[in-house]
Amino acid sequence: MSDKFDLSVSFSLFNDAVVLESMEKFVKIGIRDFANEELKRKLSKSVQNYFEMKGKRFDVASSCRFVPIDDEKLRHEISLRYAESCRVNERKNDASEAGMLLDTLLSEAGKKEASDIHIEEKCVRFRVAGRLEEICPLSPEKSRELVRRIKILSNLNVLESRRAQDGQFIFRGKDEVFVRVSCVPSVSGNGAGESVVLRLLNVSRVPLSLSELGFSESHCALLEKVLENEQGLVLICGATGSGKSTTAASLLTRLNELSCGKKKIITIEDPPEYLLDGMTQIHVDEQNGMSFSDALRFVFRQDPDVIFVGEIRDALAARTVLQASLTGHLVFATVHTGGIQETEVRMKELGVDFSEFSTVLKAMIFQRLMPDENGVHLEAQIVLPEQRGNE
Repeated sequence: MSDKFDLSVSFSLFNDAVVLESMEKFVKIGIRDFANEELKRKLSKSVQNYFEMKGKRFDVASSCRFVPIDDEKLRHEISLRYAESCRVNERKNDASEAGMLLDTLLSEAGKKEASDIHIEEKCVRFRVAGRLEEICPLSPEKSRELVRRIKILSNLNVLESRRAQDGQFIFRGKDEVFVRVSCVPSVSGNGAGESVVLRLLNVSRVPLSLSELGFSESHCALLEKVLENEQGLVLICGATGSGKSTTAASLLTRLNELSCGKKKIITIEDPPEYLLDGMTQIHVDEQNGMSFSDALRFVFRQDPDVIFVGEIRDALAARTVLQASLTGHLVFATVHTGGIQETEVRMKELGVDFSEFSTVLKAMIFQRLMPDENGVHLEAQIVLPEQRGNE
């Protein structure tokens, strides 16, 4: 392929834009959604970066032209111009495209209300309502460039691919989104690679009420009763992407309303998924010396009435949560499990004394998101202590 400005197959398909002409000092790009000014801005910036990298003068009016293109011609042009590049090497000016592709993925994830973005060797997938769906294909080369871009933004070691790394960055699009980054080495047909997952947290979101989340009228009434407890343990269980943290935020917000702000509520999260008015929120940050264990140890000096633990991860967290429930605090915690019985098994694995557990437990809430003709709906099960023997 000649050394000219181009867009990759994945970017063209994902954004409905294709390079129609690419000459020494001029690029013409067809866009299906011609009113998309944000896409035009990103493309202009990418063309500018390309020309500047080549030491050429760039002027938007004379060097970059956008034209409308219908869906049929768009697909035809993509298949003609990129059939080989899709299989071999998607593009040479990788750095600028990787930045554009990442911005587009983050923006699209926000529109789809995705909780996570999975960057894999051959594709990008979003987790929407608890389920993964493929968004666009990637070549191994493009996957590596995208991962490199993410590492740079997250202040991670771009040369390290043999060890796990965690980082974070802020994406400022329509809303400000906190992006938590997890990179782990993986093995594939092309040798060593990396799997990268971005957890997306829109901190400006406002927690919905329990009924708006999809809890039934009887469940809402039951949860209102649970919130009347002055002490004890409430466990919220479910799989990845099932909305456990969202339910916890709604419960805490409702509890704060019921107490008229007279209870000291402290949350310990990695990181906080909502900014909750009237509550003290602790951001766990292992790299800067604030672990879950440290936060749990220090939180008692803050004289809390209510404590929320983002996730019971280990035996120490389980013991501390149990101890807090036994000493006059109302404690909410999430547990990553597939059901009520699995939650009890998990707590036993973490060394919880079940006589004490039975004493403090006020409710176990299990939830999952299920697809239907309208999108998804919440399926929930709420078990009180007296019902556990019948499960």
